[in-house]
Amino acid sequence: MVLSVNLKFATFNYQFAIPMRDQASSLRNLIQRRTADTPTAASERARIVAFTSGKGGVGKSNLALNVAVAMAQSGTRVCLLDANPGSSNIDLLCGLNCYWNFGHVLTGAKSLGEVILKGPAGINVVPGASGLLELAASQDLAGQVAALETAYDVLIIDAGTGLTESARRFAGVADVTFLVTTPEPTAIADAYATLKAWQGSVSSMPEVLVNRASSAAQAKQILDRFAQTVEMFLRCPAPTGCWVAEDPTVAQAVAARRPFVEIVPEGAATRDVRAVAKRLLAGAKPVRTQTLLGRL
Repeated sequence: MVLSVNLKFATFNYQFAIPMRDQASSLRNLIQRRTADTPTAASERARIVAFTSGKGGVGKSNLALNVAVAMAQSGTRVCLLDANPGSSNIDLLCGLNCYWNFGHVLTGAKSLGEVILKGPAGINVVPGASGLLELAASQDLAGQVAALETAYDVLIIDAGTGLTESARRFAGVADVTFLVTTPEPTAIADAYATLKAWQGSVSSMPEVLVNRASSAAQAKQILDRFAQTVEMFLRCPAPTGCWVAEDPTVAQAVAARRPFVEIVPEGAATRDVRAVAKRLLAGAKPVRTQTLLGRL
């Protein structure tokens, strides 16, 4: 049985490996064209959604991936930027074999279009995107990232844990930021510590996302208590919240290196992730003229 499962995974990875060397050629051309003459109209810039957490191990990266896939399944052009500093794993979660990443763009070995991977449901993945914070001095690279914003409807940033400087800065420029926690007391405490550390440096309050909730009642209780604590001790408006149900099929999807919204389309976690994606897509498109790097 173990042998057959491993062979299945090997076949799956091989199928993705064939087009991976040149899977983003059309996007690469688009970025190159728009780098030369990048539009500045606010209406042409992507909505930016960031995922962060107070601690690791709460399912943040998996949620970022599955929300991206759920959006793409509805016809939205989505790019997922894996900006976890030192621990990028989006490529593993969706069955991609990554060699080139954003670090090679910074060194000049590759262009941005050449490191973009084609993921499930047609999403694109930029591995190693934590290097975005190092781009301010390079006009050429900044132009490539600005062009990226005009090539998609949504940029989702897996921003790492909230107590890092990079996560705070990504949260500061995102149109929507999800602060992911679980019902575990340590995860909730670290989420609160993140909000406390961000006071005065992030313009908009992130939305708290309770992952692996055993029930809607449990999630609501956690969110209510969290909101009360924020209002009482941080003296700022309470964050809004949402949740994703505990679902044993999520672990199976991770083991299979595939998004759970694809392999378990009727699952409880899939239902909740689709609700989050639908609400994000229903929001008004942000109005801005400054690029992502200009705001970072």
